Amino acid sequence: MSYRLKLTVTISLLIALSFGIGGTLMLTTSFRASLEKETQAALDSFETVQNTLYLLNAMGDQADFGSLSGALSQMEAQKLGHWQALSLKSADATLFQSGNAAQLEYTLTVPSPDQCSYLPVEDAYGHGIVVMSALSAGDTTLELMARFDLSDLYEIRRAQQQQYLIIYAAVVLFGIGASAVLAFAMTRRLRRLTATVRKISGGDLSRRSRLTSGDEFGQLSRDFDAMADKLQENISRLESDMQRQESFMGAFAHELKTPMTSIIGFADLLRQGNLDENTRMMAADFIYTEGHRLERLSFKLLDLLLLKKDDILMKRVWLGTYLGEIEHALSPNLKDRGIRLVCKAEQKRVALEPDLVKSLLYNLVDNAAKAMDSEGLIAVYATAIPGGCRFQVVDNGRGMEQAELARITEAFYRVDKARSRSQGGAGLGLALCKQIVELHSGSISFASEPGKGTRVTVTLYGKAGKQDA
Repeated sequence: MSYRLKLTVTISLLIALSFGIGGTLMLTTSFRASLEKETQAALDSFETVQNTLYLLNAMGDQADFGSLSGALSQMEAQKLGHWQALSLKSADATLFQSGNAAQLEYTLTVPSPDQCSYLPVEDAYGHGIVVMSALSAGDTTLELMARFDLSDLYEIRRAQQQQYLIIYAAVVLFGIGASAVLAFAMTRRLRRLTATVRKISGGDLSRRSRLTSGDEFGQLSRDFDAMADKLQENISRLESDMQRQESFMGAFAHELKTPMTSIIGFADLLRQGNLDENTRMMAADFIYTEGHRLERLSFKLLDLLLLKKDDILMKRVWLGTYLGEIEHALSPNLKDRGIRLVCKAEQKRVALEPDLVKSLLYNLVDNAAKAMDSEGLIAVYATAIPGGCRFQVVDNGRGMEQAELARITEAFYRVDKARSRSQGGAGLGLALCKQIVELHSGSISFASEPGKGTRVTVTLYGKAGKQDA
């Protein structure tokens, strides 16, 4: 059963029960009040007759019952008694009879002298009330019994009940119609929400309910739309991540193809034998060089895939000593290529993750070296700042166009693809640098001008992770 049908049935039942119970109580209360009033009127009329007979009996001869009968006859003729039937009896005779005697064939409790008893009755003659009293007339006790008609009252009640049933049926039918209209109006917004849910589940993530009412349905609509916005945002992010991952893996597979093809080719050449010493050494050297390139490429890929933790352990290092170690490690290789490396730093203690920051600086220096042919200069400056440190790597190489600066931290993106490939670059270094900076809650920026060189500024904060005392 639908919610709208349940709502219609519930409201209709409430209307039917409320009007039914209320109408029944009203009719019952009204009838009881009218019945009590008519009963009291009948008793008052009977008491009038009884008092008249008492008066006549006291004023005349108590043994002369004819005067009593005559008085009753006059009251009947003048319609003063309003009875349906009446009888006056002695122990051995009926002194007066008015109406059908069968209407008085009821046994009532004999009241005490000058008192009366009554009984509501229903028979073939209709509804009525029978009243009886005992009158003292000298040594004789007379029985006065009368019946008063209440059929009109019951007829009125029956007519009221019929009218009530007609009105009740009309009210219930109207209530059902009104309930259906009300349920339709109340569930219209719910159906709109349901339709929106079905559209979203069918793939239309841009669909929204956008109800503007100030009631609970409006609040539900706003909460639902907010949830749908968040869901769409998360799905878009997942799709974007999947696209980047597919692009990442495709580019990495492409990077592996060239060195693997060369390694396989030279390995097959060595396997064939009958090579002179120079050719054999050349093939072995190429396999060795390309193998190291694959190793570096694999390590960088693992770093990019696994470097997602945010609980890195910070260590406090002397900035000057730390930068001196980097200069000592990189200078020999750069010197062989005709590139001079200069490192300058303050001798202050700062907090950072030493291994990751070394990888960051190695990549920045390596990228700077790839941007020049020979006789170049690379300068690395380090200064302490509140809560962290700042590094600057400056070179006088070829520089970059402004359009390239926004993309250089993307994985596998290379400014000069042909030169980077010949120098063993895969476009992973700056992407790794970006993630290392993010782990330090820092920032990295590039300033470059073609033909004049590039300046990379890295700001790191030691408060991003746990610190080793």
